[in-house]
Amino acid sequence: MRSEGVLKGVGVAVTRGEEGEGPLTLALKERGARVLDWGSIGFAPPEDLCPLLSALTQIREYDWICFSSPRAVEAVVSRIPHPPEGVRMATVGPSTAAALEGAGWPVHRIPAEGSGEGLVEAFRTAGDTQDARVLFPASAIALDVIPDGLSRLGAKVDRRTAYRMVTFPLDEAACRASVEAGEVQVITFASPSALNAFRVGIGEELFDQLASGTWAAAMGPTTAEALGEAGWVSLAVAETPTLQGLADAAGRAASKAARM
Repeated sequence: MRSEGVLKGVGVAVTRGEEGEGPLTLALKERGARVLDWGSIGFAPPEDLCPLLSALTQIREYDWICFSSPRAVEAVVSRIPHPPEGVRMATVGPSTAAALEGAGWPVHRIPAEGSGEGLVEAFRTAGDTQDARVLFPASAIALDVIPDGLSRLGAKVDRRTAYRMVTFPLDEAACRASVEAGEVQVITFASPSALNAFRVGIGEELFDQLASGTWAAAMGPTTAEALGEAGWVSLAVAETPTLQGLADAAGRAASKAARM
């Protein structure tokens, strides 16, 4: 539940590339945060768009489209003006479902557990996967959990690259100066990829310093697990894997940091 002003005066660094005006940045500012743009990762179209565009020209031939991220949703709905008749939509979790519904597209299947494994299990439970034609538009580095799982259930999965991730250079000296000036109380991570890019961008010495002494907010359990494996000590995990949920987690992290 959002609390206006819960982050009043708190310095929150955003590692998701938003250039100071994205949805997470705005959600944090609504809660009163002083947002630092530490964007280390962004998104771009695939280097070769032809395979995706080819699939979209034949979109009515699919039985399902499975979306595993809001970026995948954007890549499709920005190129298709209306949801294709007779094609059902599945999403991996609430954030992706919200992106699809926000574009005016229906969501026919969403798992109880917001994960690739959860979506595969939802299809297994429904029992309607055999011989189904499934389009899976995804990141160039997306895991094979969904396409492999659905294939084992008898689906014919057509995976197409919908977008790719790109890294942004970080000003390590400026980041260090902000840390030493006490301007950063919480750092937000929306994905393991953002964590990895951030770690490379600021260098191991500053990363280890932050991991041992600064609170982090993670968008979900996968990101939290990656942070833990990287040695991050103090974590708050979003209760729902959405950007609003991540902003709420940043508020909980700030409250805990203030009590230490």
